Amino acid sequence: MLFQVNEIMLNKERNVKLTTMLQSVSEDLGKIKKRPAVLIFPGGAYAVCSDREAEVVAYPYLQAGFQAFVLRYSVGEYKAWPNPMEDYEQTMELIKEKEDEWNVITDKIAVIGFSAGGHLAATAATCAKTRPNAAIIGYGALTQEIVDFCGPNMPYPVDCVDADTCPCFLFAARDDSAVPVYNTIDFERALYNYSISFEAHIYAYGEHGFSTGESNMAITDMCSRVPHWVKDSIDWLYDVFGTWNTEGLNKPKCSAKLDGNAEEFLSLDCTIDYLRKQGKAAHQVLSGAFAAVEAVARERFGNEESGKLVLAALKNMNFRNLLILIGQPEESIAAIDAALCKIPNEKMKT
Repeated sequence: MLFQVNEIMLNKERNVKLTTMLQSVSEDLGKIKKRPAVLIFPGGAYAVCSDREAEVVAYPYLQAGFQAFVLRYSVGEYKAWPNPMEDYEQTMELIKEKEDEWNVITDKIAVIGFSAGGHLAATAATCAKTRPNAAIIGYGALTQEIVDFCGPNMPYPVDCVDADTCPCFLFAARDDSAVPVYNTIDFERALYNYSISFEAHIYAYGEHGFSTGESNMAITDMCSRVPHWVKDSIDWLYDVFGTWNTEGLNKPKCSAKLDGNAEEFLSLDCTIDYLRKQGKAAHQVLSGAFAAVEAVARERFGNEESGKLVLAALKNMNFRNLLILIGQPEESIAAIDAALCKIPNEKMKT
């Protein structure tokens, strides 16, 4: 693995630096001309940017085929908000400006943040003008109590999650005494409430600041599974961005949303319960599909109420999946979906 390292001073007064770790493209890689990228934010309580969560984190992602960047954002006397967010926005603007020179696929950029850097990554995912396409957040400061400790007037990512938040990968240790694990759990719940795709790993023990989880990074005892987050996050990024082949990247396996409840128009990707609460236009389109479900339920369970009970029990399932499960023809499912997609989502989550 060969890559070039360069350091760019983004703001001399605040000592904001961007380290670029870039791989070239070659004919041996077929039609791959650009790469997805990761942008890493070290932790350090907004007092410092820890080297333990900087370039060392980039190496496995480089090995996996990503371009890598490390941002040492505004900390210490310059940490006042929105300085760190301005550093992020400036960095994203620069990466997009140099997409050809740096061989970056600019709609496949993930941020990776630890602790305070996790706060910055989560804030970028939920509040930034230029949001990332995925976020990997390690033991992040995400709730009011911990964020206020880092500095005044900083956003609380748990409260900022919205329908436009990108897919997220979360990891933390149950025994973290610096940033209690409820920061991660509360953020998971907020993502769930907006149907945002996410994966989360809470390890039995490992405390705070374990970085990549390798033995030389350990501050205290940590369970043997902690280092798995690195490979798991790379595999997750492949699911979200697509995997490599000689033509470039395959179609992603993981949708950015768990369902269609927060989209602009309705679809069969909305949950059953959500569609049942829609207006007259949606019910006209769906009446036959609901009747088909109830008929199958009556046939299988042998009573008149079984259809309604099935719909109630499976209320959080995408309606498309239920129609596939009961064997509805593909052309019928496609026709219903096409009709729904013309109906505005008047009850979109806020």
